[in-house]
Amino acid sequence: MAKILNVSLQSIPEVIIINDDDNDLTILTEVEFHDLDIKLKMEYYLHLFVYDIHGDVDAPLVIPNWDDVEVLSIALDRKDDYLGVANVSVTADKKRVSIKTAMRLKLGKQSNTSSHFSKKLKVFATIAPAIGRSSKWSLPFESQIEY
Repeated sequence: MAKILNVSLQSIPEVIIINDDDNDLTILTEVEFHDLDIKLKMEYYLHLFVYDIHGDVDAPLVIPNWDDVEVLSIALDRKDDYLGVANVSVTADKKRVSIKTAMRLKLGKQSNTSSHFSKKLKVFATIAPAIGRSSKWSLPFESQIEY
Protein backbone atom coordinates (compact mmCIF):
# COMPACT_ATOMS: atom_id res chain seq x y z
CA MET A 1 0.00 0.00 0.00
CA ALA A 2 1.34 3.40 -0.96
CA LYS A 3 1.24 6.30 1.46
CA ILE A 4 1.26 9.95 0.38
CA LEU A 5 3.62 11.69 2.79
CA ASN A 6 3.35 15.20 1.41
CA VAL A 7 1.93 17.16 -1.51
CA SER A 8 2.91 20.76 -2.17
CA LEU A 9 2.50 23.42 -4.83
CA GLN A 10 5.64 25.08 -6.13
CA SER A 11 6.29 27.85 -8.65
CA ILE A 12 3.00 29.66 -7.97
CA PRO A 13 2.82 33.16 -9.48
CA GLU A 14 2.51 35.88 -6.82
CA VAL A 15 0.31 37.99 -9.09
CA ILE A 16 -2.29 36.60 -11.49
CA ILE A 17 -3.58 38.80 -14.31
CA ILE A 18 -7.30 38.41 -15.15
CA ASN A 19 -7.76 36.45 -18.40
CA ASP A 20 -4.02 35.78 -18.58
CA ASP A 21 -2.39 32.99 -20.52
CA ASP A 22 -1.59 29.66 -18.94
CA ASN A 23 0.44 29.62 -15.73
CA ASP A 24 3.06 26.96 -15.13
CA LEU A 25 2.88 25.23 -11.76
CA THR A 26 4.87 22.39 -10.25
CA ILE A 27 3.41 19.93 -7.79
CA LEU A 28 5.81 17.96 -5.60
CA THR A 29 4.41 14.72 -4.17
CA GLU A 30 6.32 12.49 -1.78
CA VAL A 31 5.18 8.86 -1.67
CA GLU A 32 6.30 5.97 0.53
CA PHE A 33 5.74 2.37 -0.54
CA HIS A 34 5.24 -0.73 1.60
CA ASP A 35 7.98 -3.37 1.34
CA LEU A 36 5.53 -5.72 -0.39
CA ASP A 37 4.82 -3.04 -3.04
CA ILE A 38 8.52 -2.85 -3.81
CA LYS A 39 8.93 -6.63 -3.91
CA LEU A 40 6.01 -6.95 -6.37
CA LYS A 41 6.96 -3.75 -8.29
CA MET A 42 3.37 -2.60 -7.89
CA GLU A 43 2.02 -0.07 -10.35
CA TYR A 44 0.03 2.94 -9.19
CA TYR A 45 -1.55 6.02 -10.70
CA LEU A 46 -1.10 9.28 -8.83
CA HIS A 47 -3.95 11.72 -9.46
CA LEU A 48 -3.52 15.40 -8.59
CA PHE A 49 -6.60 17.64 -8.53
CA VAL A 50 -6.08 21.42 -8.22
CA TYR A 51 -8.82 23.57 -6.71
CA ASP A 52 -9.40 27.22 -5.85
CA ILE A 53 -10.82 26.94 -2.34
CA HIS A 54 -13.70 29.17 -1.18
CA GLY A 55 -14.26 28.98 2.58
CA ASP A 56 -14.09 25.48 4.05
CA VAL A 57 -12.57 22.75 1.86
CA ASP A 58 -15.22 20.63 0.10
CA ALA A 59 -15.20 17.03 1.31
CA PRO A 60 -13.94 14.85 -1.58
CA LEU A 61 -15.69 11.66 -2.65
CA VAL A 62 -13.10 9.54 -4.49
CA ILE A 63 -14.24 7.05 -7.13
CA PRO A 64 -11.05 5.05 -7.87
CA ASN A 65 -10.61 3.39 -11.25
CA TRP A 66 -6.79 3.11 -11.41
CA ASP A 67 -5.85 5.41 -14.32
CA ASP A 68 -9.26 7.14 -14.44
CA VAL A 69 -10.08 8.35 -10.91
CA GLU A 70 -12.95 10.78 -10.42
CA VAL A 71 -13.33 13.12 -7.46
CA LEU A 72 -16.72 14.58 -6.61
CA SER A 73 -16.92 17.35 -4.06
CA ILE A 74 -19.52 17.63 -1.36
CA ALA A 75 -19.83 21.40 -0.88
CA LEU A 76 -20.01 22.55 2.74
CA ASP A 77 -19.90 26.30 2.12
CA ARG A 78 -19.44 27.63 -1.42
CA LYS A 79 -18.45 25.11 -4.06
CA ASP A 80 -14.70 25.16 -4.77
CA ASP A 81 -13.52 25.83 -8.34
CA TYR A 82 -11.92 22.82 -10.02
CA LEU A 83 -8.92 24.07 -12.02
CA GLY A 84 -7.32 20.91 -13.44
CA VAL A 85 -5.97 17.40 -12.99
CA ALA A 86 -2.70 15.60 -13.69
CA ASN A 87 -2.29 11.81 -13.77
CA VAL A 88 1.10 10.16 -13.28
CA SER A 89 1.99 6.48 -13.59
CA VAL A 90 4.26 5.32 -10.74
CA THR A 91 6.02 1.98 -10.19
CA ALA A 92 7.10 1.01 -6.67
CA ASP A 93 10.81 0.32 -7.09
CA LYS A 94 12.18 2.02 -3.96
CA LYS A 95 10.93 2.93 -0.47
CA ARG A 96 10.37 6.66 -1.05
CA VAL A 97 9.92 8.68 -4.23
CA SER A 98 9.52 12.38 -4.92
CA ILE A 99 7.40 13.07 -7.98
CA LYS A 100 7.53 16.47 -9.67
CA THR A 101 4.52 17.10 -11.87
CA ALA A 102 4.30 20.10 -14.16
CA MET A 103 0.87 21.58 -14.83
CA ARG A 104 -0.32 24.45 -16.96
CA LEU A 105 -3.49 26.17 -15.71
CA LYS A 106 -5.46 29.28 -16.63
CA LEU A 107 -5.43 30.88 -13.18
CA GLY A 108 -6.74 34.23 -14.46
CA LYS A 109 -10.04 32.72 -15.61
CA GLN A 110 -12.95 34.07 -13.58
CA SER A 111 -16.22 32.33 -12.70
CA ASN A 112 -19.29 33.31 -10.70
CA THR A 113 -17.74 31.87 -7.53
CA SER A 114 -14.21 33.23 -8.09
CA SER A 115 -12.68 35.76 -5.77
CA HIS A 116 -11.65 38.95 -7.53
CA PHE A 117 -8.86 39.57 -5.00
CA SER A 118 -6.99 36.31 -4.40
CA LYS A 119 -6.76 32.60 -5.16
CA LYS A 120 -6.40 29.96 -2.47
CA LEU A 121 -4.98 27.00 -4.40
CA LYS A 122 -4.92 23.51 -2.93
CA VAL A 123 -4.05 20.15 -4.42
CA PHE A 124 -5.93 16.95 -3.57
CA ALA A 125 -3.70 13.93 -4.21
CA THR A 126 -4.90 10.35 -4.39
CA ILE A 127 -3.02 7.23 -5.46
CA ALA A 128 -4.75 4.16 -6.91
CA PRO A 129 -3.11 0.72 -7.22
CA ALA A 130 -3.33 -1.42 -10.36
CA ILE A 131 -4.69 -4.18 -8.13
CA GLY A 132 -7.52 -2.98 -5.95
CA ARG A 133 -10.98 -1.51 -6.10
CA SER A 134 -12.32 0.05 -9.28
CA SER A 135 -15.48 2.08 -9.63
CA LYS A 136 -17.22 4.03 -12.36
CA TRP A 137 -20.50 5.88 -12.85
CA SER A 138 -22.55 5.11 -15.95
CA LEU A 139 -23.30 7.85 -18.42
CA PRO A 140 -26.63 9.52 -17.67
CA PHE A 141 -29.65 8.03 -19.40
CA GLU A 142 -32.79 10.02 -19.87
CA SER A 143 -36.21 8.64 -20.65
CA GLN A 144 -39.46 10.43 -21.37
CA ILE A 145 -42.48 10.01 -19.13
CA GLU A 146 -45.94 9.80 -20.67
CA TYR A 147 -49.15 10.61 -18.82
